[in-house]
Amino acid sequence: MLRKNRPNILFIYMDDLGWTDVAAGSKYYETPNIDKLASEGIRFTQAYSCGPNCAPSRGSLMTGLYTPRHGIYTVGTAERGDSSLRKLIPVKNNTVLAPSFVTIAEELKNAGYSTGLIGKWQLGEKKSEYRSEISGL
Repeated sequence: MLRKNRPNILFIYMDDLGWTDVAAGSKYYETPNIDKLASEGIRFTQAYSCGPNCAPSRGSLMTGLYTPRHGIYTVGTAERGDSSLRKLIPVKNNTVLAPSFVTIAEELKNAGYSTGLIGKWQLGEKKSEYRSEISGL
């Protein structure tokens, strides 16, 4: 059953941005709009990424799974670069989030929310594949 007074959810997920890269964590930067959002909402200040770059951490955010479960370890192939310089043999890397995974956007849609994704996706074969994550807009 849907509640009439559900909270709005604005989840800002920024790759390669440390908590001291905005004014809420630093006295060096001036980010008044982000600071206002942070003061009126919930801030998570201690977290760990599920991957060393954007694609695996996005896959984990969208599915709620650790990287080995969805198999996205890096952007593109893990076998890029000069193979003679590789110290380790890379694991098989999926470049597409399998459609069988249920995403947070799908769960929110099932709960009656309208969802949207703004920004890069990098979990599909085409740039337009993020559209599957937009509902009701």
